[in-house]
Amino acid sequence: MIRIAALAGLALLCFVLSSCAGTYRAITNDYATDAPFVESISPLHGVSGEEVTFEATLCLPSGTRIKLNEETGELEYNGLAVWNFGGGAEPNISHDLSPTVILRDGLRSPYECSLYLKGNCTGDEDNLEATYTFTLSVAPLTVIGVTPTTGSGGSSAVFSAIVGSGIATDYAWDFGGACSPNGANVANPNVNFVDFASGPYNCRVIISNDYELYEFPFVLQVTPKPAEN
Repeated sequence: MIRIAALAGLALLCFVLSSCAGTYRAITNDYATDAPFVESISPLHGVSGEEVTFEATLCLPSGTRIKLNEETGELEYNGLAVWNFGGGAEPNISHDLSPTVILRDGLRSPYECSLYLKGNCTGDEDNLEATYTFTLSVAPLTVIGVTPTTGSGGSSAVFSAIVGSGIATDYAWDFGGACSPNGANVANPNVNFVDFASGPYNCRVIISNDYELYEFPFVLQVTPKPAEN
């Protein structure tokens, strides 16, 4: 009888652990399965400066899945939620069930994050605990090109930086003496190539947001102003 009871307990434990594969769940000593646990979290990827809303899906003992901030029939999560983004988001700590944050500092990515839950979906008095860890990847600010890269003295042009990843909120242009004005702090500056400009000029654009910056050097080839007849 003892052996049969032990086998039955082991079978129940295996069922509990396999009912939602790949997730962490808290289990009481009597194998109760009403503890909160997380099946998935999204998003797990983003870019520097991007505003995102995180969601977690709970897998219930019955196999029913609910979002952490939603109800399914009479089922809803009642308890504490603590999100910790490991330095990868602003704000970095949130007690909202589905927090909206801004991703930051892609140069330090990836970030080790966690979601702590204390409560249940049954309304019982027992508050069982669970912690789910996940990795958040944030792509840094990058520039992959600038247009235009050629011009002629006396003509005008509107410049643009081709952002490869991230969301830029500020720009700083330096045209190396080739243009008037020679610098600008807008995304798409409209400038004039100086009349006497000739030859290559070493230029740069710096893009930034509240969390990081990226400097992109480029060469601007300017031909002399055509001679007047």
